[in-house]
Amino acid sequence: MTLTTPAPGTAPTPATTAPAPDPVAAARSLRELLREQQNEAERLGHYTGEVHERMLSLGLYHLLTPVSYGGAEVSLTTWLRTVIEISTGDPGSGWCYCLGHSHVIQLASLWPERVQREAFSDPAGYFRASHSLAPAGTAKKVEGGYQLSGVSRYQSGSPYSTHAIVYVAVEGETTADGAQRTAQVLLPKALYRPLDDWGGDRVLGMRASGSNSVAFEDALVPADHLVDATWAGETDPALTGAALHGNPLYLGSVQSFLGAELAAVAVGTARAALDEWEALARIRSAPLPPFAKRDHDPGSQRIFGEATVKTDAAEAILLQAVETVERWAADFVAGRAPLTRAMDTRLNGLTLEAGRLASEAVDMLFRSAGSSEARPGRKMERYARDIMMYRTHAATQYGAWMQGIGATVLGVQKSAFDLPATPAPAAAPSTPANPAAGG
Repeated sequence: MTLTTPAPGTAPTPATTAPAPDPVAAARSLRELLREQQNEAERLGHYTGEVHERMLSLGLYHLLTPVSYGGAEVSLTTWLRTVIEISTGDPGSGWCYCLGHSHVIQLASLWPERVQREAFSDPAGYFRASHSLAPAGTAKKVEGGYQLSGVSRYQSGSPYSTHAIVYVAVEGETTADGAQRTAQVLLPKALYRPLDDWGGDRVLGMRASGSNSVAFEDALVPADHLVDATWAGETDPALTGAALHGNPLYLGSVQSFLGAELAAVAVGTARAALDEWEALARIRSAPLPPFAKRDHDPGSQRIFGEATVKTDAAEAILLQAVETVERWAADFVAGRAPLTRAMDTRLNGLTLEAGRLASEAVDMLFRSAGSSEARPGRKMERYARDIMMYRTHAATQYGAWMQGIGATVLGVQKSAFDLPATPAPAAAPSTPANPAAGG
């Protein structure tokens, strides 16, 4: 397969719909539709075509797209609040929506302007890309660019994506320190094939997330479709989308942004569980005498109150975290302050704490909802499965990340992404001046 590229200077196709003027309200307007179609979305492995068309008409596929390509360039706070609203309607659909659209930031940050122009002029009228950083295949240099083959798993958001970003080993090429070169590759949809390996009973939770594998064989792309995997604070801002688009949002990747996105889905899951538990509490009696309706039962009120506060706290933490990401990016681009992996490591801990609080809220609500709500097809059963799936993600492993944060704060290693520093040799014990003296 080969890729035909537009002529240099070709203007991008304008977005088919204008960005949503109030994306949070637009997302909230989908809540009942998403809930009505939860079963069908799980069966399909992604949200339905009707939801997709509604999202398009509401302008929800252009929120993070640069203004120069017809987008809105919304703040990260607005973005997370939008993701929370979609996830409150259906967690799996929220994951599918979020991790398809958010990789607009990677494209606008890291790829050359020519590639951006090409991708943002996709005939679909929008750009969405699934993405996985798990090694997924190989690329070899050939005449006209690079030829790729492989299978990349967990490409969340695949069904409605126009592109896939895959991570490959580049044969015959090494980095400056002699290591095997790896690269992120932007693949247009014509060059890969989504596999039918998600949805239904194939997976425990987040069945509507569209996390299908994608396969590519002898896919030929121009050399500028490959970019090295970089971290925002170690890149010259002048070489990123921050300069191209005049917005620090497009500086590049930080772990705390990924953590915040995943936790935003968890917060939406907790809000969905709160809504369902409240509806049940209006009609169900408490399990113990005097068998009052649960909304009037003190024990049930305590559970609901604690779950509500945990969820509110999780959302507040997340919004503070992404406000910090935006401030750090602006300061780094302006040359006012560094942006280090140690900073990112510690801030990512807040997103993990937010995810833990949201998960605990869902656990409390599910355990107290009654055994009848554990049956397949019940909303509480679905939300419990979805939050368990969130907790299996490599980026949400609380204990491992907290160890890395502790080691970073203690100065044992530079960040959670680095190996511990080699400890200095222990000093030889000193010999007392008078060995016989003292105890």
